[in-house]
Amino acid sequence: MDPISALFAAVLDSTSGAVSNHMQESLGTEVKTVTVDHNEQLISFQHQLWRIRDESVCVDKRDRMAEFSKCTLAAKKFFADACRYLRENQGSGLKYDKTKNMYCTASSSFKPTIAFVSPASQASPLEMAKRECNRLVIQQSPSAEAREEACARYETLKSQEQ
Repeated sequence: MDPISALFAAVLDSTSGAVSNHMQESLGTEVKTVTVDHNEQLISFQHQLWRIRDESVCVDKRDRMAEFSKCTLAAKKFFADACRYLRENQGSGLKYDKTKNMYCTASSSFKPTIAFVSPASQASPLEMAKRECNRLVIQQSPSAEAREEACARYETLKSQEQ
């Protein structure tokens, strides 16, 4: 290849790389992972084509339901706060507009997972008697007397509740 062609090829290659990078950045074609600390809660999510991928929000906490729920609730608040901030502090440019639209869309469309974990309530005497009767029936207890007594106690409590 002659020197002029080599120079032209190098210039064309570097220019096309810069144009390609600019296009990817402005169109948002690449999947980008973002982690933010919002009110002392780490929130991770991905976005592509200037849309937040709902299934990626807090995915790193999905196996711990209480943490996942807390994270998705914080993410919903973060999206709303980011939208409000970007609306109130007007910027300019295509990237600003797309970022603002991305967070504002997420603030209205993202549905957090809401889970509350609490200790199990204590079973009522009727429920305890039923469990004991069922346990002895399933185990085919060698003591028919114990089984009959437990089931009779259950039937008595059941009739008292009606």
